[in-house]
This record gives sequence, structure tokens and C-alpha cells, in this order.
Amino acid sequence: MRHSPALMIPTLGLILGLGACQGGGQAAPAAAAQADAAANATAAAAATSAAAPALSKQQIAERAFAALRKTEPDFQRLGYSHLLGDLDGDGSDDVVIAYGEGTPDATMAANMRLAVAMSRPQGAQLLPRAGLPDYCAFPRKIEDGKLYVEEPDICSAARPKTVGYYVYAWDGKGLAQVGHETVEQRVVNLLKPLGAAFASGDRRVVLDALRFPLDVTYWPIYDTPLEAVAKKTGGKIDRATAQAHFQDLFPKDRADLYAAAIAATVAQPFKRDAAGGHGVVVPAPDGEKYSLNIVFDPDEDREEGNDNRIIDARIDVAQSQGDGGQNLVLLLSEGKLDIVAINTAG
Repeated sequence: MRHSPALMIPTLGLILGLGACQGGGQAAPAAAAQADAAANATAAAAATSAAAPALSKQQIAERAFAALRKTEPDFQRLGYSHLLGDLDGDGSDDVVIAYGEGTPDATMAANMRLAVAMSRPQGAQLLPRAGLPDYCAFPRKIEDGKLYVEEPDICSAARPKTVGYYVYAWDGKGLAQVGHETVEQRVVNLLKPLGAAFASGDRRVVLDALRFPLDVTYWPIYDTPLEAVAKKTGGKIDRATAQAHFQDLFPKDRADLYAAAIAATVAQPFKRDAAGGHGVVVPAPDGEKYSLNIVFDPDEDREEGNDNRIIDARIDVAQSQGDGGQNLVLLLSEGKLDIVAINTAG
């Protein structure tokens, strides 16, 4: 029996169509399986990442130490310290390391070098030395993304005195210096808001400049309610008591005097005196004089009872001498001004 060609063509097409349907049926499950596998892998990776515990501060520091050892194997030999804080705003703590440098046979550091390790997904990454301090550097804090560093007068001294205050900030590539103050500039910049607080009666700012408890020995509060309270507390005054009896510590005429003396002197250039201090004297009303004097390496640094703090400078803000003289005594320590005494005459 012979078949007509016209009948064979649709039959062949039907066979080919069935083959294509069978092939497509096999490809669809395979593609779906591949998609499921990819999705599962992505989910597993995300789960692994989410499950990975955050590094502790000690672990972050150890990663930074390990990175530094690659170039400075013995960086810990002559002493070191470190700070943690977010310098570049990525939410991860970075590490600033200060370590001693010296000759191979040295037993104490001749210089303190800074290394900065940025926290990256692949680990700690050291910044190049270019742009970092090239002086003996004591890092003090990381705050609001900025690194605060102090420069001492003698790096190897037992009680080094600060001679410079520096601020560094992230510039997208590394740390760049964005601020610097000498001791004189720091004193002036701290005195200005204190003088304004005396003028406006801002008790909080003035009280923040006191180190509590106060010893009544250094405060002229004779025959005042505050003196009576202090006698009951062993001659000590805490902040709450000082707040309640602020007018006994700083009567308005005394506060006004300090406000005027500070405003008049901080705007003038300082002159070095024979004792090595820096100061300025300007005319005051009624033929009086206002003076501001800064003494570096003061005797107070060697006195017992200063909690082993390093006192970088003593500052005296005064109105004349003799009858009616007033002298506000402040100490600069750890970058902060503390009012420690009021001396009066007459």
C-alpha cells in the first residue's frame, strides 16, 4: 500500500513536535533545579554571614597587632598602647597603636611612633606612614571620628609635658591633620568660654571647671553658709553643695571681675618673662591692672596629692595685687583647665 506524500508531512511534523515537547519537559526541571540550587547557596551564604559573631574589641586589636608585626616584629618591646574607634565612619572600630622606637640594645623608647590599622572585610589594613605624625606622639582619644594626639616636650621623660595638641580626621584616603594648638592657644581657647560663663552666670560651665571635692583651704568662703556646711563634711565640698551655694564661691562681683580680666587678657599677645613663663598685663578700670600668666612645668606637678596627674601648666588670672587683689588659679592637665584656688588680698 502506498502512502500519499501529503499525508506524510503532517505526520512527520507531529513526530517532531512530540520530540520537542519531550525535550522541553526535561529542560524545565533542570533549569528549576539550578535556580533552586543558586537560591539555596545565596541563602546559605547569607545565613553564614549573619551567624558569624561580631569581633570583640580584643579580637579587633589582636588583628591590628598581627598586621603591624609583619613590618615591626618587635613593636611591643619598648612599650605600646592602643585606642579603638571608628575613624572612617564605616561602623567598624579601627585601631591606633603607639609603640616605642629605639636602638636594638635600648631599654626605653626614644620615640613613640603611631600606626593606624583600618578594619576591612579582609582584615586589618595598615595606613602608610606618610600623613601620620612624624613627631613623638601620644594618642589620647578617638571621638566623633577624630583622633586626638599630644606631643610631649621630651619623649623619654618620666613626666613629659605636653607642648602641642593635634587633631586628625579621615579624608577618604587616610588621616589628615585638621587641627593644632600650642599650650598657650589651648589655654586661651579654654579660658574664653569660662570667662563667658562667669559673665552670663552659667553655673554648669564653671562647675565643670572644678575638681571635686574641693578643699576649703583654697577657697575664701569665710563666714558664709557654705563654710558652715563644709565644717560638717571635713572641709570638703562636693558638686551638689557647690551648686547649692554657688554665690558663696563666686559672688557676682568676683565672677564679673574674672569675666572682665579674662576678656581683656586673652585678646592680647603674650610675652615671655624672666622665669620662662608667658603672660600679659593690661590696664583695668580705676587704675588697676588685669594680668594673665602661664607657668610651664609648675611646682604643682611635683606636689603630693595631685593624683599623680601630669600638670602641664599653671595659669593665674589676676586683678592687681595688694588690697582688693584677686587671683584665680587654674591648672592645665590632660588637656583640660581646672580651677584649683582663689587667692584674695586685703
